[in-house]
Amino acid sequence: MTFPVLGFDDAWASYRRWEHRLPAKPAAVEPRRITGIAEVLDQVDVVVLDAYGVLNLGSSVIPQGLEAVKAIRAAGKRLCVVTNDGSQAPIAIAAKHRSRGYDFRDDEVIAGASLVVEAVQSFPQVRHWGIISLEPRPQPQVTDAMRALGDDKAAYDAVDGIVFMATESWDEARQTLLSDTLTARPRPFIVANPDVVAPHVGGFSAEPGYFSHRIADRAGLTPTFLGKPFAGVYRLVRERFPEVNPQRILAVGDTPHTDIIGARAHGMRALLVESGFLAGKDSLAHSQECGILPDFIAPTI
Repeated sequence: MTFPVLGFDDAWASYRRWEHRLPAKPAAVEPRRITGIAEVLDQVDVVVLDAYGVLNLGSSVIPQGLEAVKAIRAAGKRLCVVTNDGSQAPIAIAAKHRSRGYDFRDDEVIAGASLVVEAVQSFPQVRHWGIISLEPRPQPQVTDAMRALGDDKAAYDAVDGIVFMATESWDEARQTLLSDTLTARPRPFIVANPDVVAPHVGGFSAEPGYFSHRIADRAGLTPTFLGKPFAGVYRLVRERFPEVNPQRILAVGDTPHTDIIGARAHGMRALLVESGFLAGKDSLAHSQECGILPDFIAPTI
């Protein structure tokens, strides 16, 4: 991996340290251990799938994900993929999954990046936005007008608001530039991906959430987080399936502090899989430690 990386212990400690910025923890439940999602499909109408750690590890496919999606389709259930990937537009993310063997339609992917336009419009006082992103940029109708932020301190200081999309080109030098400018002059700070880490084969990439929480601690500002576990992305899910009782929606994810707390805080049921962030760990013990409990636990989807 060429992007910033974290070990599990640092990632878990970071999620615990920043719990105060997350939605309130849901009421305790007694998790039921199952073999996979096929065991509970009769209890749900819609399945909300996380990507990293559930369907793939970086660019590598999780084989059980392919079989699970086929089972969900065969059972006549509807689905969508809800990902915190802020590096690409949902259409590009859907295409990437199709190249891995999944059959997702373009309209079956919801991403944190889907909310950027709405978030930017909530700050009408901001005239000049800066953006930390990859090319091509997601949501080009808004982000193409933003100034790219790289290694130029003056560029960070000149803009009136910042949108943080992706960390593939990030490092501690750029982190210092961003942290210094927002500490010296706090401004609207939109973070498209609240994840602390994402699982890959061989390690965890440090994601925008990790760097943004550090800045929030230092600068005393409150970032506008998009994506899981925050409300906006779950509103998009409810708008997609307005007639479905949230208790008949099952969200599948690998991380308690994003997938599980987000789904349960917004009335959905949650399946925690052990194929991503918690691979090789005692997932029940970690869930009990942080007080974020899923309805179900399975080795993989």
